[in-house]
Amino acid sequence: MRLEKSRSLEMDSDSVFNVQQELARMRRAVRLTQWLILALALLVVVLLVALAAVGGTQGRLIRGLKRREGLLDYPNVTFASNSGYRNVDGLTYGGSLFRGSGFWAAKTSLPEILTDHLAISAGGYAYIIGGESNGTVTADVWRFDPIFHNYTKMSSMPAPVYRFGATLLDNGREDTIYIVGGRNSTIDTAAYMVTSVFIYDIPSNTWSQGTDAPYPQSDTCAGSFYGKVYQIGGYDADYNYLNYTFVYDPTTKEWSRTTDMPTARGDHMCANFMGEIYSLGGYYNDGNSTDQNSFCPKMESFNPNTSVWTTRPNLLTPRGDAAISVLPGNSLMLVGGEGHYDNDQNFKYPKHVNEIFYYDDDTWVEKAFIPTARFRTAAATVEGLTYVFGGQDTCIDQTVGCNSFNTNEVFLDLDHPHLYIYLTNEAYNDNAALTTYPF
Repeated sequence: MRLEKSRSLEMDSDSVFNVQQELARMRRAVRLTQWLILALALLVVVLLVALAAVGGTQGRLIRGLKRREGLLDYPNVTFASNSGYRNVDGLTYGGSLFRGSGFWAAKTSLPEILTDHLAISAGGYAYIIGGESNGTVTADVWRFDPIFHNYTKMSSMPAPVYRFGATLLDNGREDTIYIVGGRNSTIDTAAYMVTSVFIYDIPSNTWSQGTDAPYPQSDTCAGSFYGKVYQIGGYDADYNYLNYTFVYDPTTKEWSRTTDMPTARGDHMCANFMGEIYSLGGYYNDGNSTDQNSFCPKMESFNPNTSVWTTRPNLLTPRGDAAISVLPGNSLMLVGGEGHYDNDQNFKYPKHVNEIFYYDDDTWVEKAFIPTARFRTAAATVEGLTYVFGGQDTCIDQTVGCNSFNTNEVFLDLDHPHLYIYLTNEAYNDNAALTTYPF
């Protein structure tokens, strides 16, 4: 009995010792972990301080580049940051250091071939409206979901229309789209021009009609600010260029005419941007061309508060029938568009070119070209990604129609530092004739 009791005490003593040893090991492990965490925290702090120091140094270097003599043996190149100036210290602007950046990818194609349509971004979706499909003008409306990459057919417009203007009503709710002007048939006569105003209520998926516009305008464009809708430019029945600017008040249901756009044009692009309505490119009479048909390089903006138009920096690549979209970061994207072989308007071809206007720098930058060249196309930016829907390809024999397609390609811009090159060699100037895009 005593022997068993002695053995029991020895076992209890061993157990206590083992527990103490385990506790001691755990305490050492905890202390080691604490030291490791502390060391890691110190390392993170050091890295953050180093990054801040490097970032500050790089920022100072970039800012100092504006007045720096060139990087070569002979001072014929320099840089400037956040600047759209066309000359610095007697040098010529040569473009962005990060020209050509950005990525494109193919996404789910449209359910139908479309051209001369428009796309509006609202509520996390892109709405693709109207246009021409296989030679027939359509009233279809498709809603594209950029999360699931699918299309939902919404309520059709009251009537088919293409070559119209469209805008999201600026009412702070993103719930109403206006469609103004255009044509309702591919038959190219005055009888098929329309002055209708179609109003789409997004939440209820219903259409209504507003008061007809005062004047028929095809290949027009539209914008909106402070709850009003503006229709700008286009063609009349005889394809004369128009500079009319009309404003529609949904409250009174009345149209009025405001200050005309300085440059009469059609097939141009419009966007609500930086508190104004921007009008870009298009087709116009430059006063020099023998056939009086040229692509317009001009960008002009209308201030609804003052009813004043302002001249903005010219496009790098004059064109019409391109896709336009507002991007995050105070920037405006213009992609694709129409060109003419040998300046012959009967031989149309699409452009790959893609350019972004950075408002803060007051300058244009070339970005990665769109893989599928196209014109008479449409774009919408949703959650930072820009989707380009449909359009037309080469158009030579117009008696049998132009090739159209339903492809959808998405662009992701890269937010590089806004750093610009300045050179003494005029051949590297983006605006020089030697570097005007041939495509």
